Amino acid sequence: MKNLKEITKEELKAIKVVTFDIDGVIIPTGTELKENQDGTELYMKSKQLSAEFIENLKKLKKYVKLNFSSGRNILYLKSLVNEIFDRDVILQAENGNITWLEGKIIHPVYTARYFDKLRDIREKIKSMMVSDKRIRGFEPKMFILTPHCEQMDEIPNLVKQVDSENDLYCLWTNEGYDIGSKTMSKGEGIINIAKDLNINVKQIMTTGNNYNDKEMLEIGKGVSVEPGRVEAEYFIEHKPEELGGELLAEFLLRYYQ
Repeated sequence: MKNLKEITKEELKAIKVVTFDIDGVIIPTGTELKENQDGTELYMKSKQLSAEFIENLKKLKKYVKLNFSSGRNILYLKSLVNEIFDRDVILQAENGNITWLEGKIIHPVYTARYFDKLRDIREKIKSMMVSDKRIRGFEPKMFILTPHCEQMDEIPNLVKQVDSENDLYCLWTNEGYDIGSKTMSKGEGIINIAKDLNINVKQIMTTGNNYNDKEMLEIGKGVSVEPGRVEAEYFIEHKPEELGGELLAEFLLRYYQ
């Protein structure tokens, strides 16, 4: 991996889209979530973008398209970027499963068997919640399943048990597990954007800090903000109290301005 300071002007000039991961990249990690056992009550609290970063995004979108890619749901992403949201902003939710691009919502088509598996896994985890306080509840999603919990072998083992065809991934997110189809990832989402915009995938700069960012960082012009956890072509240095995505925006603005 190379320090981002080594990127060339030619590489920067070619960039058409800058993709920001969310948690731990442009907002601090740490989501509070609590759902009651029958699902009738849900409490969820997360962080917001800093005012300074929002102002930098307003400046940056004059030069490139902005894409926000996350395992979160599409409504959360929309609310996060409300102050800059318009038809030119791209949103990719649920690890690439839902894309807002140029005023359209794009998503894959899954079989009934796929949704049956997610339903069965959800119901089994819900039954575990009765006695296992390590499981806090489910984040609202359409195409993937995200139980918030402590890291525990029981959930990956349950996925393997239900998914005899080995079609599903089960990734630890630091707050729980993302469970979804192996045919879709943040990386596939980047490929789809490149096709729709008629550009090369390397003209899309991607950022990330976690395991669900791996494919996205490999496919795009990757910039890791946690090189000790996930690799990319480049990495960005930051102090523990700094957010790598905010530093990336500042770095890019210095180039464009």
